[in-house]
Amino acid sequence: MADDHLARLCFEGTGSTGDYTPHAFSLRLTGRERPADHIVYLHEVHHAGLNDMTAWGSALHVLARLPGDADPRFEQLLDACRTTHESLATYASVQLATARHGDLGHLLAAYPDYVPLYEATRNLVSGVPGANRRQQVVTALARLCMQTPVLDEMTSAGLGEFKLAALREVDRPDGRWRWFLRQGPSQITDAAQSADRATTEAYGPGVLEADGPGGDLYTATDRSHDEAWDLWEATAYAALRTALDATRARTMEINGHRRGTAELIALAEAAHGDLGLRAEMTDGQRRDDAAIASSVLQQVRHELAGGTRHRATLLTDAGPDRVVALAAEQPPPGDEPVLVLHARTPRRLAALFRWSDGLPEQLRTGEPVVAVRLIGDDGEPDGVVAHAVLPGLDDLAQLHRHWAGRGPLTSCVSAAAAADGDWAQRWLPALAAVGPLFLLVDVEPDRFVPGWARTGGEVAMIGLDLNDTGGRRTALLLTPDGGRVWWLTLATNDITVQLLREYVVAQPGLRLRSVPELFEGIGSAATAVITSLLATESFTSFDALGSPHA
Repeated sequence: MADDHLARLCFEGTGSTGDYTPHAFSLRLTGRERPADHIVYLHEVHHAGLNDMTAWGSALHVLARLPGDADPRFEQLLDACRTTHESLATYASVQLATARHGDLGHLLAAYPDYVPLYEATRNLVSGVPGANRRQQVVTALARLCMQTPVLDEMTSAGLGEFKLAALREVDRPDGRWRWFLRQGPSQITDAAQSADRATTEAYGPGVLEADGPGGDLYTATDRSHDEAWDLWEATAYAALRTALDATRARTMEINGHRRGTAELIALAEAAHGDLGLRAEMTDGQRRDDAAIASSVLQQVRHELAGGTRHRATLLTDAGPDRVVALAAEQPPPGDEPVLVLHARTPRRLAALFRWSDGLPEQLRTGEPVVAVRLIGDDGEPDGVVAHAVLPGLDDLAQLHRHWAGRGPLTSCVSAAAAADGDWAQRWLPALAAVGPLFLLVDVEPDRFVPGWARTGGEVAMIGLDLNDTGGRRTALLLTPDGGRVWWLTLATNDITVQLLREYVVAQPGLRLRSVPELFEGIGSAATAVITSLLATESFTSFDALGSPHA
């Protein structure tokens, strides 16, 4: 993984856990308590959001992507914003999950290091009425703390010469957060009251009435109120900024980082080339459900193997008859044997597994690899996932003949592999001819759903809740062509599935319809594919082709 050398912002405890780097966030969810899993998921989303819309976050993004060994200043800057980051992420995630599930205070006890941060933040906003206003003012405060002159300092000193010591304590995120903690709730309450007055004057009392004491967080944030809440947060931010200015801190407007971000990126890319940075969301996109869903999906990784990588090896000369014999010895996923063929790009296979004898030459370049996965015992405690490779279409035909009569044969092709036009033109029709074809979604929906929208029509959907040894999992099957090909999303949490649904629904010209009755026709094949993925895929994510917005 490209980010293994980077320090992380981690949400750790005795239950589900997650971590965030400026590249992505990873989730290790137990699936035992959905509310706890939601807290972890939302916690990491808030880390990503705070970095994506602030000056300090932009600096972290750039330093994380410089080529060569890890830049020690990355960890220095990360350490200087940990309290700010973790305070926002903990408070916001608990409040959002509470709005859906009810009181969750008992779940936070599994994360004792975060309880003091949560309690301190809750005390700061104790004078603010309304769940959404408390959420908004904490976000405004965290943004103010992260909107420091770090970008100007890095640009003026030169990317290679900048030192954290150039910034005073009050111009570092955690220094600012601690200053507000020392002031107590009064500064926050005053800022909220200023925002109340401005919003009522501009939009009338209805917005604040929807966010009254004991009100529902989701009702208060109805889409019709988006512009009003933008004004509320900007006004609260401005009031907090005025209070901080008394310390002679160098502050900026709520979106004042954008010029400095562009200048720093230009400086870094002039020296190092393209750094693969995603474009920042516009204000309009932040109010667009599809854009928000896409942004989150670009960054989420669901760990299916507890954060490790399955060990693997390639079998390149077993022959179709031998592969069938070995596959027949594997435990069936259900009532009958099912043979699953997997196709992945070399790049994805290199990331998914720890290869027993080092990265095979076949996985350094070239076309997608088609293989049957066999779980073997090579004497090591964790076993090994053997990939019995089918080099060509003749091998596929022979395998089909040898397997005939034993049970269904089905294929799981990653969307990244299907994006290889020449390979897909040769292999996809052949794979579809021998059994049901599933495309594992490992790329952003921006890459394929708009294509469905251009042709218009209906997208059929099957949603699945699953239980395996790793806990409760969720899957979503979508087909825009009446079931000829099924697009499969597998996740450790239902939020990812809901985000993908929202993205599809938001596309003009598309209609999404639940069709659970269609599962009967593909049930055995789908179950076999999902069972194989849970047993052999180390993780699922949507970045197999990199970001389309880099």
